[in-house]
Amino acid sequence: MTKHQQRMEMETNVKKRNELALKMELWKKALTQVADLKGKNTKGRKETEFIKEVVTEIHHRLRVPLSHTLPCLIGMEDDIEFIGSWLTDGSCHAVDILTIIGMGGIGKTSLARYVYMLYSKDFNKSSFIEGINARCKEKFNGLLDLQRQLCGDISKSIPLQVHDVSVYTSKIKNTLARKKTLLVLDDVGCLDQLDALLGNEAFHEGSKIIITTKDASLTERCALFNPRVQPKHKKISLNGLDEFASLELLCIHAFQSHMSKEGYEDVLIELVQYCEGHPLALEILGRSLQKRDVVYWKECIKVLKKEPHSHINNALKMSFDSLPFENDKELLKHIACFFVGMDRDVTETILNACDINTRYGITNLIDRCLLSIRWNNKLMMHQLIQQMGRDLVRQESRDKPWKRSRLWRHDESFKVLEEKKGTENLIGLTLDMRML
Repeated sequence: MTKHQQRMEMETNVKKRNELALKMELWKKALTQVADLKGKNTKGRKETEFIKEVVTEIHHRLRVPLSHTLPCLIGMEDDIEFIGSWLTDGSCHAVDILTIIGMGGIGKTSLARYVYMLYSKDFNKSSFIEGINARCKEKFNGLLDLQRQLCGDISKSIPLQVHDVSVYTSKIKNTLARKKTLLVLDDVGCLDQLDALLGNEAFHEGSKIIITTKDASLTERCALFNPRVQPKHKKISLNGLDEFASLELLCIHAFQSHMSKEGYEDVLIELVQYCEGHPLALEILGRSLQKRDVVYWKECIKVLKKEPHSHINNALKMSFDSLPFENDKELLKHIACFFVGMDRDVTETILNACDINTRYGITNLIDRCLLSIRWNNKLMMHQLIQQMGRDLVRQESRDKPWKRSRLWRHDESFKVLEEKKGTENLIGLTLDMRML
């Protein structure tokens, strides 16, 4: 500063002298601001911890994710590559939407969070609204809270403190129209949630919207899909991991290794087959079996075949509870107990005679990823969902099968018929005399 001061005093040109004086004044202010900055106190702290904290803060401000903060996604490489290509395709559509569909626990949220952390830095504004359906159910004004969060993420102005969903919707629409935004709406459960968070107007060119949901029909029924906007929409359906990826994921959570332990090969394969590629089930069961011997694993598998793990079952039951009609819930129980693997037309003929609106109900179950139809017209259901449906029936009377509405085990059916214990609750049973 002394040299610059001397240079300024020696300058004879008035204009240049004023310019130097102005620069020096700005430099003094900047140095004063830097000097006044409060640093972090490192006294009594490990240097490595302090460095890690600084690096994390820098990454946060630059909106670049740290490698260790990214979730571990096994077997989803193709989906990550597809979404990454979609996010960076340079499209200029008024509305560009990707919907990730799948049953509970299949990995929709983890996949959306992964690509969000990788690509959010490429957008002017970004927002990840997680667990929308659950948060709306937990609080009376849950939807307002979600709108406030979204407004805070994408707008510089202080969010309005109002209690009217439509006011926030209007503000969100106006902001989305002005800024290139990446928006992730996770676990959307109904149209009201989508309409309140997206509105019905076009977004800024280059914006991207990712929606995760258990309902395949939801996105294209929202207010945004109107003749004036005409969104460009893509879908990804997650159906679970293949056997190799399932085995790797199970080993990671059970052994903290990508490889199996010696002596566990058979029980690992059996557990992988039970989970049928369901990531949440593999994670929960892997963690619960950490540091357990093979005998414990075998006993656990026996128990699982009799009744489902409560945490896994609760995640799957959320899809069942979201079904809007009792007709669909009863249909799921019927199919889980009796009709998995049967021809769809035959099933419809039988159940229509039982006053179940079967074709309508099957469509709803397929939309919510609770049922699928194979190429040969056979009804297929994920093993864990089938077990969840049967467990709902078992809960009607755990120790007295004759008081349940449905019996699918041949030994229980024979015993009820033999002892004439069937009650008016019983509406269906399976009996194969060859099984006795």
